Amino acid sequence: MPSTKVGLRSISAFAALVALALAVSCRGFFVGEQLQSITISPTTATVPLGGTTQLHAYGVNTDGSQAGDVTGKVTWSSNSGAVTVNDTNQRGLLTGEALSTTAATITASYEALTPQTATASVCVEGGTDFTILPANNTQVPGGGPFPNNGGYTASVSAQVNGSTQTVDITSGVVWTSSDTSVISIANGVDPATVTLNAPQTQTTVTVTGTYTCNGVAITQTVQTIVTP
Repeated sequence: MPSTKVGLRSISAFAALVALALAVSCRGFFVGEQLQSITISPTTATVPLGGTTQLHAYGVNTDGSQAGDVTGKVTWSSNSGAVTVNDTNQRGLLTGEALSTTAATITASYEALTPQTATASVCVEGGTDFTILPANNTQVPGGGPFPNNGGYTASVSAQVNGSTQTVDITSGVVWTSSDTSVISIANGVDPATVTLNAPQTQTTVTVTGTYTCNGVAITQTVQTIVTP
């Protein structure tokens, strides 16, 4: 009789262990975290030149539950030297290395899941002494090429990597002309190429450059007199 009781107890204990293992397994304790998808936030980032911006990755588990912040578990990469991304001790941290007219593509990968991407652009934060060249001047269409390599350029003074530098921001400036029939200006190039057309009478055209970084805009103007 005692041996029978011992046997029954052993069977009951084994059955209890199996049931517990199944229950715990269903809750994911024996099975590692299984991600179904990841997303990057933000998907469009701006990084100060010489500064940093943190990206985050968030996951959803295969059972539909939120996995939360998985930034440190995904693999990060950048396709541009203008923006580097940390993939070691502080994953997802972007550093603005150089200005570029093309946004960098930042990729977050996790095992066999479809990689997710974000874009990152570098801008000059807190720029001062906004300067446009050529400054106030007079032009005669057909009288020779426009100075300054055929267009306007812009620069600011800014703190970059701990020192004050003069930084060319021409390609990031939005250029406008008060009279596009006389002066039109190309955006996104350096220098900002100028097209001159002869007016009927001498005309003063106000050229405005606006530069925006992280929502803060600075503006500068120059005047160009164009004669027939």
